[in-house]
Amino acid sequence: MPDLFDERKKQVLAPVFFEAGAALYDCQSFEYGIAYLLYLFSRLGATGLDPAHCGAILDGEEKKTAGQLAQLLRKHLRISEGLEEGLGNALRARNHLVHRFLIENVERMLEVREHDALVKEIRGLRSTVRQCQKQLDPFVRALAQSLDGAPLDMWAIDAKEKFLRDSREH
Repeated sequence: MPDLFDERKKQVLAPVFFEAGAALYDCQSFEYGIAYLLYLFSRLGATGLDPAHCGAILDGEEKKTAGQLAQLLRKHLRISEGLEEGLGNALRARNHLVHRFLIENVERMLEVREHDALVKEIRGLRSTVRQCQKQLDPFVRALAQSLDGAPLDMWAIDAKEKFLRDSREH
């Protein structure tokens, strides 16, 4: 017999949890993007970056936090003030989303009238993370194209087409 409270909680909190899940995905993409950028630069021969080590980080064989990845980026590459500011803002937003946001707002989640505001706050934090990702993307795209000869857009288009095709079948 389904628990009435759990069923109601899923229904009422769905928008908050959907946005929190999307935020988690953005945070993981941001983190992976930094690791991938380090890997690409290591393949170009950036001083102090070893391709095998960066590949292990990218594959999850060696654990690094987003903050540690940003430190590696700062240590081994010259980055602009704008990117430095973006990284700092994105890391703060990412850490708040991943480590604190839901638990700090559990009382607000009990108030249905607060849900729209919670969703808006999550979207604001997500936007901060995504803005930094957009700052990193041109470098990632150019390096991937240069090193591997295939534009990242090609893989993204293929993935979107597959998703749309598969979602129509269900």
